[in-house]
Amino acid sequence: MFEIGTTLRDARVRRDISLQKAEADTKIRVKYIQAMENEDFDILPAGTYVKGFLRTYAEYLGIDYQLILDEYNDRFGTGDYKEHLVVQTGKTRKPGKGGTLRKPRKQTNYLFVAVFAVVIIAVLAYLGWGNSTSEKPTLITTTATGAQTTTTVAAPVVTTPATTPTRTKPVQLESLVITADVEDSWVRIRKNNEDGEIIWEDILASGESKTFTFAPAELPENRLILNTGNTLLVEVNGQSQRLNGGVYVVTPTSVAQLP
Repeated sequence: MFEIGTTLRDARVRRDISLQKAEADTKIRVKYIQAMENEDFDILPAGTYVKGFLRTYAEYLGIDYQLILDEYNDRFGTGDYKEHLVVQTGKTRKPGKGGTLRKPRKQTNYLFVAVFAVVIIAVLAYLGWGNSTSEKPTLITTTATGAQTTTTVAAPVVTTPATTPTRTKPVQLESLVITADVEDSWVRIRKNNEDGEIIWEDILASGESKTFTFAPAELPENRLILNTGNTLLVEVNGQSQRLNGGVYVVTPTSVAQLP
């Protein structure tokens, strides 16, 4: 086991690179560079950014970034960002069961039972059927036919409250990796739109790669404009795609060529 922070700091010092120069060259803020060199990984954003920053910084210092990432994973876990969702559940009271009252055994009690049942049902309806949910009796009928009286009570109607739709967190453009495919390729990357700030402009040698990582506040419009002179392989948030020469709009979910 080796110390990640010490390895990074020693490599920077040996190359006589100041923190400010490292920030300018890698586009990683000084406080995040110091956090990596001090192994204060809690200061950095989510785990996806930690691995992206470590890879970019290690490549910049000429260190095998895979050794750095393996050590980080062994000591701190995979670093994958996990969002914890809280799900609230509630118990829904079952509606009360309605039914048909039994007929009295003696014919002389028929009328008394019918009147008593109607009074009880009226009291329950007035008190909200004894339930805190919005249940309403829909039908009460009393039929008297000579020798017998039958009372029918309809089952209460239960109203289910409307649920509020859950808002989906928008996808953030977190990382971009570009690789020259079969020949050297000129590349220019701008923030947000065709007139935006140039993040990087240079010629990638055949087979050469360049990695960029972004914090949410860096891209207000959550997209990039990429110009390439030749065939280029791009990886956006881990999704790969091959591009021919031209101008492209890069978003978290797609790479589309401008006309």
